[in-house]
Amino acid sequence: MPAFRTLLTARTISNFGNGLSPVAIAFGVLSLPGATAKSLSLVMFSQMLPIVVFMLIGGVIADRFPRAMLMGVTDILLSFLVIGNGIALATHHATLHTMMIVGLLSGTLNAIWWPAMSGLVPDLVDDEHLQAANSFVALVCNFANIIGAVTAGIIVAAIGSGPAIVIDGITFFIAGSLVFTLRDFGKRREVNEHSPSVIDDLVHGWREFTALKWVVTIVAGYSIIVMLFESALTVVGPVLAKQSLGGAKPWSWILASLSIGMVVGVTTTVRVRPKYPLFIGLVVQAGMVAWLLAMGRSTSIALAMICAFLCGFAMDFFMVLWQTALQAKVPRDSLSRVASYDAFGSLFFTPLGLVISGPIVARIGTRTTFTAYAVVTAIVIIAMLSVKEVRQLKNSTA
Repeated sequence: MPAFRTLLTARTISNFGNGLSPVAIAFGVLSLPGATAKSLSLVMFSQMLPIVVFMLIGGVIADRFPRAMLMGVTDILLSFLVIGNGIALATHHATLHTMMIVGLLSGTLNAIWWPAMSGLVPDLVDDEHLQAANSFVALVCNFANIIGAVTAGIIVAAIGSGPAIVIDGITFFIAGSLVFTLRDFGKRREVNEHSPSVIDDLVHGWREFTALKWVVTIVAGYSIIVMLFESALTVVGPVLAKQSLGGAKPWSWILASLSIGMVVGVTTTVRVRPKYPLFIGLVVQAGMVAWLLAMGRSTSIALAMICAFLCGFAMDFFMVLWQTALQAKVPRDSLSRVASYDAFGSLFFTPLGLVISGPIVARIGTRTTFTAYAVVTAIVIIAMLSVKEVRQLKNSTA
Protein backbone atom coordinates (compact mmCIF):
# COMPACT_ATOMS: atom_id res chain seq x y z
CA MET A 1 0.00 0.00 0.00
CA PRO A 2 2.13 2.91 -1.27
CA ALA A 3 -0.29 5.54 0.08
CA PHE A 4 -0.12 4.11 3.58
CA ARG A 5 3.69 3.97 3.38
CA THR A 6 3.69 7.67 2.45
CA LEU A 7 1.59 8.42 5.53
CA LEU A 8 4.00 6.39 7.69
CA THR A 9 6.97 8.33 6.30
CA ALA A 10 5.27 11.65 6.94
CA ARG A 11 4.32 10.71 10.49
CA THR A 12 7.87 9.51 11.21
CA ILE A 13 9.36 12.83 10.12
CA SER A 14 6.73 14.90 11.89
CA ASN A 15 7.01 12.97 15.13
CA PHE A 16 10.76 13.42 15.26
CA GLY A 17 9.85 17.10 15.49
CA ASN A 18 7.14 16.33 18.02
CA GLY A 19 9.80 14.65 20.14
CA LEU A 20 11.85 17.84 20.08
CA SER A 21 8.95 20.11 20.92
CA PRO A 22 8.04 19.31 24.57
CA VAL A 23 11.61 19.80 25.79
CA ALA A 24 12.38 22.76 23.53
CA ILE A 25 9.18 24.70 24.23
CA ALA A 26 9.22 24.09 27.98
CA PHE A 27 12.83 25.11 28.52
CA GLY A 28 12.50 27.90 25.94
CA VAL A 29 9.71 29.47 27.98
CA LEU A 30 11.54 28.91 31.26
CA SER A 31 14.62 30.62 29.77
CA LEU A 32 12.73 33.87 29.16
CA PRO A 33 13.62 36.70 31.56
CA GLY A 34 11.48 36.48 34.68
CA ALA A 35 9.73 33.28 33.56
CA THR A 36 8.10 31.03 36.17
CA ALA A 37 5.87 27.96 36.23
CA LYS A 38 2.93 30.32 35.68
CA SER A 39 4.55 31.54 32.43
CA LEU A 40 4.80 27.99 31.13
CA SER A 41 1.19 27.39 32.13
CA LEU A 42 0.04 30.35 30.07
CA VAL A 43 1.91 29.27 26.92
CA MET A 44 0.60 25.71 27.12
CA PHE A 45 -2.90 27.03 27.86
CA SER A 46 -2.81 29.26 24.78
CA GLN A 47 -1.85 26.27 22.63
CA MET A 48 -4.54 23.95 23.99
CA LEU A 49 -7.50 26.36 24.22
CA PRO A 50 -8.17 26.73 20.46
CA ILE A 51 -7.87 22.97 19.99
CA VAL A 52 -10.80 22.52 22.36
CA VAL A 53 -12.79 25.49 21.05
CA PHE A 54 -12.48 24.61 17.35
CA MET A 55 -12.24 20.80 17.49
CA LEU A 56 -15.92 20.21 16.66
CA ILE A 57 -15.78 22.52 13.65
CA GLY A 58 -12.59 20.75 12.63
CA GLY A 59 -14.46 17.45 12.67
CA VAL A 60 -17.17 18.83 10.35
CA ILE A 61 -14.51 20.21 7.98
CA ALA A 62 -12.66 16.88 7.97
CA ASP A 63 -15.84 15.01 6.98
CA ARG A 64 -16.55 17.47 4.13
CA PHE A 65 -13.13 17.82 2.48
CA PRO A 66 -10.26 15.48 1.57
CA ARG A 67 -8.59 14.65 4.87
CA ALA A 68 -5.08 14.34 3.47
CA MET A 69 -5.39 17.77 1.85
CA LEU A 70 -6.42 19.31 5.18
CA MET A 71 -3.55 17.60 7.01
CA GLY A 72 -1.02 18.71 4.43
CA VAL A 73 -2.13 22.33 4.36
CA THR A 74 -2.32 22.68 8.15
CA ASP A 75 1.11 21.08 8.62
CA ILE A 76 2.70 23.41 6.07
CA LEU A 77 1.11 26.51 7.63
CA LEU A 78 2.13 25.29 11.08
CA SER A 79 5.72 24.89 9.91
CA PHE A 80 6.05 28.62 9.22
CA LEU A 81 4.70 29.52 12.66
CA VAL A 82 7.04 27.10 14.43
CA ILE A 83 10.12 28.14 12.46
CA GLY A 84 9.37 31.80 13.20
CA ASN A 85 8.98 31.01 16.89
CA GLY A 86 12.32 29.18 16.93
CA ILE A 87 14.13 32.01 15.19
CA ALA A 88 12.66 34.51 17.66
CA LEU A 89 13.93 32.43 20.59
CA ALA A 90 17.36 31.94 19.04
CA THR A 91 17.77 35.68 18.41
CA HIS A 92 16.38 36.66 21.85
CA HIS A 93 13.34 38.39 20.35
CA ALA A 94 10.77 35.98 21.78
CA THR A 95 8.54 37.12 24.62
CA LEU A 96 5.84 35.42 26.64
CA HIS A 97 3.21 37.21 24.54
CA THR A 98 4.67 36.20 21.16
CA MET A 99 4.90 32.58 22.27
CA MET A 100 1.28 32.68 23.43
CA ILE A 101 0.19 34.08 20.05
CA VAL A 102 2.04 31.32 18.22
CA GLY A 103 0.39 28.83 20.56
CA LEU A 104 -3.09 30.16 19.76
CA LEU A 105 -2.52 29.96 16.00
CA SER A 106 -0.88 26.54 16.21
CA GLY A 107 -3.73 25.18 18.30
CA THR A 108 -6.29 26.41 15.74
CA LEU A 109 -4.51 24.53 12.96
CA ASN A 110 -4.26 21.41 15.12
CA ALA A 111 -8.04 21.53 15.67
CA ILE A 112 -8.43 20.81 11.95
CA TRP A 113 -5.50 18.39 11.66
CA TRP A 114 -6.53 16.12 14.53
CA PRO A 115 -9.95 14.87 13.32
CA ALA A 116 -8.64 14.68 9.75
CA MET A 117 -5.88 12.31 10.86
CA SER A 118 -8.38 10.20 12.81
CA GLY A 119 -10.37 9.58 9.63
CA LEU A 120 -7.49 9.22 7.16
CA VAL A 121 -6.20 5.75 8.08
CA PRO A 122 -9.56 4.05 7.24
CA ASP A 123 -9.42 5.85 3.87
CA LEU A 124 -6.13 4.13 3.08
CA VAL A 125 -6.53 0.57 4.44
CA ASP A 126 -9.22 -2.14 4.59
CA ASP A 127 -11.25 -2.68 7.78
CA GLU A 128 -9.54 -6.00 8.53
CA HIS A 129 -6.17 -4.25 8.65
CA LEU A 130 -7.26 -1.29 10.80
CA GLN A 131 -5.75 -2.42 14.10
CA ALA A 132 -2.47 -3.37 12.44
CA ALA A 133 -2.40 -0.05 10.56
CA ASN A 134 -3.08 1.96 13.73
CA SER A 135 -0.36 -0.04 15.47
CA PHE A 136 2.22 0.66 12.78
CA VAL A 137 1.38 4.38 12.68
CA ALA A 138 1.79 4.61 16.45
CA LEU A 139 4.95 2.49 16.28
CA VAL A 140 6.82 4.70 13.82
CA CYS A 141 5.58 7.81 15.63
CA ASN A 142 6.98 6.59 18.91
CA PHE A 143 10.33 5.53 17.48
CA ALA A 144 10.66 9.02 16.01
CA ASN A 145 9.58 10.56 19.32
CA ILE A 146 12.32 8.69 21.17
CA ILE A 147 14.99 9.99 18.83
CA GLY A 148 13.50 13.48 18.93
CA ALA A 149 13.31 13.61 22.73
CA VAL A 150 16.92 12.50 23.21
CA THR A 151 18.08 14.88 20.47
CA ALA A 152 16.15 17.72 22.11
CA GLY A 153 17.95 17.23 25.42
CA ILE A 154 21.32 17.43 23.66
CA ILE A 155 20.45 20.45 21.50
CA VAL A 156 18.73 22.45 24.26
CA ALA A 157 21.54 21.81 26.74
CA ALA A 158 24.22 22.68 24.16
CA ILE A 159 22.85 25.63 22.15
CA GLY A 160 19.37 26.43 23.46
CA SER A 161 15.74 25.86 22.54
CA GLY A 162 15.54 28.06 19.43
CA PRO A 163 17.42 25.77 17.00
CA ALA A 164 15.48 22.72 18.23
CA ILE A 165 12.18 24.51 17.54
CA VAL A 166 13.36 25.52 14.05
CA ILE A 167 14.12 21.88 13.25
CA ASP A 168 10.66 20.97 14.54
CA GLY A 169 9.14 23.45 12.07
CA ILE A 170 11.11 22.01 9.16
CA THR A 171 9.79 18.51 9.93
CA PHE A 172 6.23 19.83 9.75
CA PHE A 173 6.87 21.30 6.31
CA ILE A 174 8.31 18.06 4.93
CA ALA A 175 5.55 15.90 6.47
CA GLY A 176 2.80 18.22 5.26
CA SER A 177 4.15 18.17 1.72
CA LEU A 178 4.17 14.36 1.72
CA VAL A 179 0.65 13.96 3.10
CA PHE A 180 -0.68 16.51 0.60
CA THR A 181 0.20 14.08 -2.20
CA LEU A 182 -2.51 11.74 -0.80
CA ARG A 183 -5.27 14.30 -1.26
CA ASP A 184 -7.15 12.20 -3.86
CA PHE A 185 -7.71 9.27 -1.49
CA GLY A 186 -10.96 8.71 0.35
CA LYS A 187 -14.56 9.50 -0.48
CA ARG A 188 -15.57 13.12 -0.89
CA ARG A 189 -18.93 14.34 0.29
CA GLU A 190 -21.04 16.09 -2.29
CA VAL A 191 -21.97 19.51 -0.94
CA ASN A 192 -24.93 21.31 -2.55
CA GLU A 193 -28.03 23.24 -1.57
CA HIS A 194 -29.60 20.05 -0.19
CA SER A 195 -26.58 19.07 1.91
CA PRO A 196 -26.78 19.24 5.71
CA SER A 197 -25.65 22.50 7.28
CA VAL A 198 -22.72 22.73 9.69
CA ILE A 199 -25.21 22.73 12.57
CA ASP A 200 -26.92 19.64 11.14
CA ASP A 201 -23.54 17.91 10.91
CA LEU A 202 -22.71 18.81 14.50
CA VAL A 203 -26.09 17.54 15.71
CA HIS A 204 -25.74 14.29 13.76
CA GLY A 205 -22.22 13.79 15.10
CA TRP A 206 -23.48 14.39 18.65
CA ARG A 207 -26.21 11.79 18.19
CA GLU A 208 -23.72 9.24 16.91
CA PHE A 209 -21.41 10.05 19.80
CA THR A 210 -23.97 9.92 22.61
CA ALA A 211 -25.65 6.76 21.26
CA LEU A 212 -22.66 4.74 22.46
CA LYS A 213 -22.43 4.62 26.26
CA TRP A 214 -18.94 3.11 26.19
CA VAL A 215 -17.69 6.05 24.11
CA VAL A 216 -19.25 8.64 26.43
CA THR A 217 -17.83 6.90 29.51
CA ILE A 218 -14.26 6.72 28.19
CA VAL A 219 -14.31 10.30 26.93
CA ALA A 220 -15.69 11.60 30.23
CA GLY A 221 -13.03 9.73 32.19
CA TYR A 222 -10.22 10.82 29.95
CA SER A 223 -11.32 14.44 30.17
CA ILE A 224 -9.92 14.26 33.71
CA ILE A 225 -6.96 11.98 32.99
CA VAL A 226 -5.74 13.99 29.99
CA MET A 227 -6.07 17.24 31.95
CA LEU A 228 -3.81 15.86 34.67
CA PHE A 229 -1.35 14.10 32.37
CA GLU A 230 -0.87 17.04 30.00
CA SER A 231 -0.20 19.47 32.83
CA ALA A 232 2.20 16.93 34.40
CA LEU A 233 4.02 16.45 31.10
CA THR A 234 4.19 20.05 29.91
CA VAL A 235 4.28 22.15 33.11
CA VAL A 236 4.84 20.27 36.37
CA GLY A 237 7.46 17.87 34.99
CA PRO A 238 9.70 20.46 33.31
CA VAL A 239 9.56 22.69 36.41
CA LEU A 240 10.53 19.74 38.62
CA ALA A 241 13.33 18.85 36.19
CA LYS A 242 14.72 22.37 36.27
CA GLN A 243 14.45 22.63 40.05
CA SER A 244 15.79 19.29 41.21
CA LEU A 245 16.48 16.75 38.43
CA GLY A 246 19.28 18.52 36.59
CA GLY A 247 17.52 20.30 33.71
CA ALA A 248 16.74 19.44 30.10
CA LYS A 249 18.88 16.31 29.68
CA PRO A 250 17.38 14.19 32.50
CA TRP A 251 13.90 15.33 31.51
CA SER A 252 14.57 14.27 27.90
CA TRP A 253 15.66 10.82 29.19
CA ILE A 254 12.36 10.47 31.05
CA LEU A 255 10.43 11.50 27.93
CA ALA A 256 12.46 9.06 25.82
CA SER A 257 11.62 6.28 28.29
CA LEU A 258 7.96 7.23 27.95
CA SER A 259 8.24 6.91 24.17
CA ILE A 260 10.07 3.57 24.41
CA GLY A 261 7.18 2.29 26.50
CA MET A 262 4.81 3.53 23.82
CA VAL A 263 6.73 1.59 21.19
CA VAL A 264 6.48 -1.62 23.21
CA GLY A 265 2.80 -0.97 23.91
CA VAL A 266 2.05 -0.50 20.22
CA THR A 267 4.16 -3.53 19.24
CA THR A 268 2.12 -5.60 21.66
CA THR A 269 -1.14 -4.59 19.95
CA VAL A 270 0.16 -5.86 16.59
CA ARG A 271 -0.13 -9.42 17.91
CA VAL A 272 -2.43 -9.15 20.93
CA ARG A 273 -6.11 -8.61 20.25
CA PRO A 274 -7.92 -8.96 23.58
CA LYS A 275 -11.54 -10.10 23.54
CA TYR A 276 -12.46 -7.19 25.81
CA PRO A 277 -10.11 -4.43 24.64
CA LEU A 278 -11.29 -1.51 26.78
CA PHE A 279 -11.32 -3.55 29.97
CA ILE A 280 -7.75 -4.78 29.44
CA GLY A 281 -6.61 -1.37 28.22
CA LEU A 282 -7.91 0.38 31.33
CA VAL A 283 -6.41 -2.15 33.73
CA VAL A 284 -3.04 -1.54 32.11
CA GLN A 285 -3.40 2.19 32.88
CA ALA A 286 -1.97 1.37 36.31
CA GLY A 287 1.31 2.18 34.58
CA MET A 288 0.33 5.83 34.34
CA VAL A 289 -0.51 5.93 38.03
CA ALA A 290 2.88 4.37 38.81
CA TRP A 291 4.74 7.09 36.88
CA LEU A 292 2.86 9.93 38.54
CA LEU A 293 3.57 8.40 41.96
CA ALA A 294 7.26 7.92 41.13
CA MET A 295 7.60 11.56 40.11
CA GLY A 296 5.85 12.65 43.29
CA ARG A 297 7.43 10.35 45.85
CA SER A 298 10.94 9.51 44.59
CA THR A 299 14.08 11.47 43.72
CA SER A 300 15.49 8.64 41.57
CA ILE A 301 15.77 9.47 37.87
CA ALA A 302 16.21 5.76 37.11
CA LEU A 303 12.92 4.92 38.83
CA ALA A 304 11.21 7.79 37.03
CA MET A 305 12.47 6.38 33.72
CA ILE A 306 11.27 2.85 34.50
CA CYS A 307 7.83 4.09 35.50
CA ALA A 308 7.72 6.41 32.47
CA PHE A 309 8.25 3.30 30.35
CA LEU A 310 5.27 1.63 32.05
CA CYS A 311 3.20 4.76 31.55
CA GLY A 312 4.07 4.94 27.85
CA PHE A 313 3.21 1.27 27.40
CA ALA A 314 -0.16 1.79 29.07
CA MET A 315 -1.01 4.89 27.04
CA ASP A 316 -0.39 3.58 23.55
CA PHE A 317 -1.57 0.05 24.23
CA PHE A 318 -4.92 1.58 25.15
CA MET A 319 -4.79 4.19 22.37
CA VAL A 320 -4.54 1.62 19.57
CA LEU A 321 -7.36 -0.48 21.03
CA TRP A 322 -9.51 2.63 21.46
CA GLN A 323 -8.94 3.97 17.94
CA THR A 324 -9.64 0.57 16.44
CA ALA A 325 -12.89 0.25 18.38
CA LEU A 326 -14.04 3.66 17.13
CA GLN A 327 -13.06 2.98 13.52
CA ALA A 328 -14.71 -0.45 13.53
CA LYS A 329 -18.00 0.52 15.21
CA VAL A 330 -18.69 4.12 14.08
CA PRO A 331 -20.15 4.73 10.57
CA ARG A 332 -17.38 5.86 8.20
CA ASP A 333 -19.18 8.97 6.93
CA SER A 334 -19.45 10.39 10.45
CA LEU A 335 -16.16 9.07 11.86
CA SER A 336 -14.30 12.39 11.85
CA ARG A 337 -17.19 14.13 13.61
CA VAL A 338 -17.37 11.43 16.28
CA ALA A 339 -13.57 11.55 16.59
CA SER A 340 -13.79 15.32 17.03
CA TYR A 341 -16.32 14.89 19.86
CA ASP A 342 -13.95 12.31 21.33
CA ALA A 343 -11.03 14.73 21.17
CA PHE A 344 -13.17 17.69 22.26
CA GLY A 345 -14.45 15.83 25.30
CA SER A 346 -11.10 14.30 26.21
CA LEU A 347 -9.39 17.69 26.01
CA PHE A 348 -12.25 19.76 27.44
CA PHE A 349 -10.68 20.41 30.84
CA THR A 350 -7.05 20.43 29.65
CA PRO A 351 -6.79 24.21 29.11
CA LEU A 352 -8.06 24.71 32.66
CA GLY A 353 -5.56 22.18 33.98
CA LEU A 354 -2.72 23.88 32.18
CA VAL A 355 -3.57 27.39 33.32
CA ILE A 356 -4.00 26.44 37.00
CA SER A 357 -1.09 23.98 37.21
CA GLY A 358 1.47 26.77 37.51
CA PRO A 359 -0.27 28.41 40.49
CA ILE A 360 -0.86 24.96 42.06
CA VAL A 361 2.84 24.13 41.80
CA ALA A 362 3.72 27.51 43.29
CA ARG A 363 1.43 26.81 46.24
CA ILE A 364 1.97 23.11 47.09
CA GLY A 365 5.12 22.16 45.16
CA THR A 366 5.79 19.87 42.20
CA ARG A 367 6.04 16.57 44.09
CA THR A 368 2.79 17.01 46.02
CA THR A 369 1.09 17.94 42.75
CA PHE A 370 2.31 14.73 41.08
CA THR A 371 1.07 12.64 44.02
CA ALA A 372 -2.37 14.25 43.93
CA TYR A 373 -2.56 13.61 40.18
CA ALA A 374 -1.79 9.91 40.75
CA VAL A 375 -4.60 9.51 43.29
CA VAL A 376 -7.21 11.21 41.11
CA THR A 377 -6.14 9.22 38.02
CA ALA A 378 -6.56 5.93 39.89
CA ILE A 379 -10.06 6.91 41.04
CA VAL A 380 -11.14 7.85 37.50
CA ILE A 381 -9.85 4.55 36.04
CA ILE A 382 -11.81 2.57 38.63
CA ALA A 383 -14.93 4.62 37.84
CA MET A 384 -14.66 3.83 34.10
CA LEU A 385 -14.20 0.13 34.82
CA SER A 386 -17.41 0.14 36.84
CA VAL A 387 -19.46 0.69 33.66
CA LYS A 388 -20.65 -2.61 32.16
CA GLU A 389 -20.64 -1.40 28.54
CA VAL A 390 -16.95 -0.55 28.87
CA ARG A 391 -15.96 -3.84 30.50
CA GLN A 392 -17.94 -5.98 28.07
CA LEU A 393 -17.21 -4.28 24.74
CA LYS A 394 -15.92 -6.98 22.40
CA ASN A 395 -13.20 -6.67 19.77
CA SER A 396 -14.95 -6.98 16.39
CA THR A 397 -11.64 -7.14 14.49
CA ALA A 398 -10.19 -10.06 16.47
